[in-house]
Amino acid sequence: MDTMQIIEISVIAVSLIFSIISFYYTIKTKRRYERVIMRLGAGEDLSKIMDSYISQVQQIEKRNNQLADYCTNLDRELSKSIKKIGIIKYDAFNDTKNKLSFAVALLDRNNNGIIINSIYGINNSNVYAKPITKGTCKYNLSSEEIDALKKAMEK
Repeated sequence: MDTMQIIEISVIAVSLIFSIISFYYTIKTKRRYERVIMRLGAGEDLSKIMDSYISQVQQIEKRNNQLADYCTNLDRELSKSIKKIGIIKYDAFNDTKNKLSFAVALLDRNNNGIIINSIYGINNSNVYAKPITKGTCKYNLSSEEIDALKKAMEK
């Protein structure tokens, strides 16, 4: 045998030894992996457990989307409800001891709504209503109505 063949046999032997060691560690790692997976799954197949969790997450996402839609619709409806109230009491004719006249502004979050003005006098009483759109009125407002509107819009 010449030196070249001896070197080739040596390289093959070393490669074989490395292959055996590598195979041993691969089997050992696989066994550790299987033990960990069995502990995680409490003896059950981990892929089935993961499928179950994925299904639960999908159901939760669906319910979350339903709740988000409900909240959006609720918010849209609530934007039309009365949120801001401003009231001013006054004596319209300076002839009563109590301030029995009043102006009240009832507005939604976009400052749309109505102003109601009740003017009380000794001999008569009148009630007026004026529409409010975006915080303004196309009709003339009394100073009390303006104060009630400002008070409501500040909230």
